[in-house]
Amino acid sequence: MVKVFDAAVVGGGAAGLTAAITAARRGRSVVILERMPRLGKKILVTGGGRCNLVNEVLDPASYNSTSDDIVAAVLGRFGSLPIRLFFKGLGLETIAESDGRIFPATNQAASVLKVLEMEIAGRGVAVEFNFDVVRIDVQGDGFLLQAGNGRKMEARAVILAGGGKSYPALGSNGSGYRLAEAFGHHLVPPVPSAVPLLVKDRLSHLLQGQRIRARATALVDGTARETAEGDVLFAAYGLSGTAILDVSDSLSLALHREHGRRTDVALDLVPFLRRDDLASEFASRLRSGWAVADLISGILPEKFRIMIGEILPGKPQDPEAGAAALASALKNKIFSVQGTRGWNEAEFTSGGIDAREVDPRTMQSRYRQGLYLAGELLDVQGKRGGYNLAWAWASGYVAGDSV
Repeated sequence: MVKVFDAAVVGGGAAGLTAAITAARRGRSVVILERMPRLGKKILVTGGGRCNLVNEVLDPASYNSTSDDIVAAVLGRFGSLPIRLFFKGLGLETIAESDGRIFPATNQAASVLKVLEMEIAGRGVAVEFNFDVVRIDVQGDGFLLQAGNGRKMEARAVILAGGGKSYPALGSNGSGYRLAEAFGHHLVPPVPSAVPLLVKDRLSHLLQGQRIRARATALVDGTARETAEGDVLFAAYGLSGTAILDVSDSLSLALHREHGRRTDVALDLVPFLRRDDLASEFASRLRSGWAVADLISGILPEKFRIMIGEILPGKPQDPEAGAAALASALKNKIFSVQGTRGWNEAEFTSGGIDAREVDPRTMQSRYRQGLYLAGELLDVQGKRGGYNLAWAWASGYVAGDSV
């Protein structure tokens, strides 16, 4: 006789693992169907391998979604403190950094996955690896799930937690979208988010490999959309670094969904000085006889001499005017953005299954009783800093609690 599980969780990532643990704690029989040969591969690379679990302050305003109330409802049930207590209950100690980001005390993402796997095993959750669900059929009061290799599984409820499209090599290939669409759900076109930008600019090519701290502003048709300060890495293809990733979302949306818009990123290369103060310093140096090429010494890396030469080809007759022009150029260098890097370099997915089609109290589909959706599969995207993993834990918890 084939065993029928109370719940089948499709996807063994952050949302799926939390859902499985929560359902098992409620006495449900649970099986995880994972298309990869191991669980939680994407967890291992989050936060640069440290796993930024959550942020101390989970403000719904830090998220974009097709549903105005789903984030508030879910985080209202399982927010920052409950998430930390959940992991403490698993034996994981956490530490908070000054910017509010929460990490495991070990500073290793492997520690996070380890305690989750131990709880899965301790709760008797079954795991089927290399089970790539290609079809889900309604069968009686439950569901029949079929893998591409012919394997089958039966369950009274299904939790879709297969992730978005970022890092497909780690398991998130967008296959969950098709499974949800088969039940009538609609897809908000997914685009790469928190992703490096393709820029056609001689300077980015000449500066490739150079990393500085700068302030980046995303511009769509000349209007500022997002601003962030952090690392900027110049590459042969364009720009990367934390500041670029933080402002890439609006540019990616404009590039992939709103064709014909002008997309640029403005860099303040000297964010620690006001423009007037920077101009004053340059004017003082010019009056003191400094060579034009040396003006940025002690302010910017020496590689930026190439930029100075293009702005001031020679010593200006008017030091004040020359200094002002140089300061303005360094405080507002515009790069035309031609595109983004691909899914293998995108940290998150913007878009997914329309979140309005899910009951925010339970994460159950509004189209099919017994079907639940959680995690990055849905059109809910937070900013960098622990917000997206927080959504995965929280939405997984609510789905697992509701089965």
